[in-house]
Amino acid sequence: MTGAVLPSLIVPTPPLPVEGSVEVDLPVDCLWKRFEDVAAWREWNPCFWRSWIVGGGRLRLGARLVLIFNPLRPWLLYRLPAIATVVELVPNERVTWEVDLPGFHALHSYRFAELGPSRCSFGSWEVAEGRLYFAARRFWLAHFRYVRERSLAGASSLGRSGQPRR
Repeated sequence: MTGAVLPSLIVPTPPLPVEGSVEVDLPVDCLWKRFEDVAAWREWNPCFWRSWIVGGGRLRLGARLVLIFNPLRPWLLYRLPAIATVVELVPNERVTWEVDLPGFHALHSYRFAELGPSRCSFGSWEVAEGRLYFAARRFWLAHFRYVRERSLAGASSLGRSGQPRR
């Protein structure tokens, strides 16, 4: 199922959104196929320690994701868990998930675009709001930048080698 379930709108204020993109030496459909396997994200995206879809299966609209992020620095001894709901899914174009907790609301999108028969772009975009976001804004902005940089580097490495970076 594709489309959107209309997440709650977040109006970004600087320094949000945290966003960026990279060109990848893969056709967009090949990158999308790798991306659909949520449990394998950690094989190519080093920001994830683990990730999976509740109940299993492939990436789909309305899916509940369990995301466990690696720490910002290797010597920090934490893993950051999140439960997210896929609120937008357009194959080969974008997937957006929402984390909505009391005091914290975030939207994250991974974006894809065809650049030619063997190249595409991959982007990361994130915004947040809420009392808990603002109370720890320095941490959240660092985390969003970490996710962006590791995600872009991981997607880029898939294009260079065709294989995930370990």
